[in-house]
Amino acid sequence: MKSIIATTCIAFMITSLMTACSDEKETVQAEPQKKVESTLSPSEKQERLEREQLENGTMSYRQSVKGGDYGISVLNGTYEEANESSGTIKAQVKVENVHDDGTGVDLSPLKFWVENEKTHQKFIGKALPNETQKFKNLPQGQSMVFDVSFLIKDARELENFYLYIDSQNDPFNNTHWKLDNLASKQN
Repeated sequence: MKSIIATTCIAFMITSLMTACSDEKETVQAEPQKKVESTLSPSEKQERLEREQLENGTMSYRQSVKGGDYGISVLNGTYEEANESSGTIKAQVKVENVHDDGTGVDLSPLKFWVENEKTHQKFIGKALPNETQKFKNLPQGQSMVFDVSFLIKDARELENFYLYIDSQNDPFNNTHWKLDNLASKQN
């Protein structure tokens, strides 16, 4: 009999304790999250955009990339309209021989193309060096600036063009330059 009374008392105490603990819990209502407007200044927004572009391999004018043979930067880009729907993009490119062993480097293996990010149209470019001999054998430590020309058949959405430069000798892993302000330089 004593064991039945003891078991009943223990059961009653456990039930009371569980009921008391469950009553103390408060229901928390989730407040809807408020959208916080960006409080970044224009310069901070520009910094963030540049950081995202660098992470994606997108460079801006005068930013350079260095490989084993070449150090390359795009100085500027222009668009010259030929007729209503076509024209020529010219990019001014600076290439430096970054070898430290005194050897010259041939720039002819460099391949140039522009691509419209929206339409995915590609246009192959042609280097227009002023000094052909220096282009074929750029001495160590020297640089050369030359134009690259691209004949564009569809000149819509000029703000979406990117310049790609690559070489089998010195791959640049999808590095490309945003060709800014092309539309504003139309003739």
